[in-house]
Amino acid sequence: MEDALATIRTGRSALPWVIVALVVFAAGASLFWMNNKIAALGAAKARTQEVNGDDTRRAVAAIRQRLIEVQKGQTALTDQVTDFQRRIAAEQGERKLLSDQLGSISERLDALSSSSADANQIPQQPQRNGRSKR
Repeated sequence: MEDALATIRTGRSALPWVIVALVVFAAGASLFWMNNKIAALGAAKARTQEVNGDDTRRAVAAIRQRLIEVQKGQTALTDQVTDFQRRIAAEQGERKLLSDQLGSISERLDALSSSSADANQIPQQPQRNGRSKR
């Protein structure tokens, strides 16, 4: 009976050690699993950031290219506006010249009209025919 009690006592004293060993093993396994999980997530995040970084670089390059195109367009439009302004100024000068010439011609025409009217008001002497009344 004492042997049975000794066996039970040794079984009881071994049980806490087995439980402690299982807890330590479970804790170690969970730490190992979490470490691997964290490493995997970190690697995935690094790849995602790398891909996002590449996407960001591409987007920035595309925006820079568009900005260059817009600046070229602005320069071209500025040149066109300057050309139009120059042409308009030249046409305004031509219009002014034509207007001055038209005014001068109008003054001459008025002068001719008034001199013609003055000439018509001067009594004309009757013209004599080579034939006379007999």
